[in-house]
Parts: sequence; structure tokens; C-alpha cells
Amino acid sequence: MKEFTSRLNISNKDNFPSYHYERTLCYMRRDIFEHIIRESEDSYFELDKFYHEHKIKDNTTMENMTSKIIEELQELGWKCKTSFGGTGLFIYSTENPPPNCYDDTF
Repeated sequence: MKEFTSRLNISNKDNFPSYHYERTLCYMRRDIFEHIIRESEDSYFELDKFYHEHKIKDNTTMENMTSKIIEELQELGWKCKTSFGGTGLFIYSTENPPPNCYDDTF
């Protein structure tokens, strides 16, 4: 970053929570992109680790982010299923989820 964005202006501080949400979604997209091109479809994206690293503690925020990401991936043709109590996200191209994917709510 060469300079601070004008969004950091003190007059925008009431918008900082929404900026954080959008920024975290960007990081999540980046991390999932890396996961998809690097890992096998039997591997899962660790949602709990991601949220912990980005200091997201609110369950509603986590559910909203996960739902948004799943919707975007499905629009690209991927199948998605959460597993392990919602802490892992399987992203796969086959009709059936990987055998180590245990059924969850999404």
C-alpha cells in the first residue's frame, strides 16, 4: 500500500465494521482460491481457523460470510458442503461429496 485510502478518514469511522466485513470477504475469497488450486477435493477449507485468524467471533457474521461464499462458488459450478459442525467447507466438482465429508446444514 503506497498510501492510505480516503476511506480511512475519521469521518468514515462508523463504516469501519462494514469495511472490515468486506475486507475479510476479500481475504476469504483469496484463501479459498489458493485452497482450490493447491489442494485435492478431499481436502476441506478450515472455516474455524480462518475466522479465528481474522478475529470474526459473531456466529451470524460467520454464517452470512459462509453463505455468501458458497453462493458465489455455486455460481461458478462448484458444489459445497460444510462439515465437522460447520468448521470445514468442502468444495468439490463431483455429484457426491468426498467420503470424509460429514453432512451439515449447508
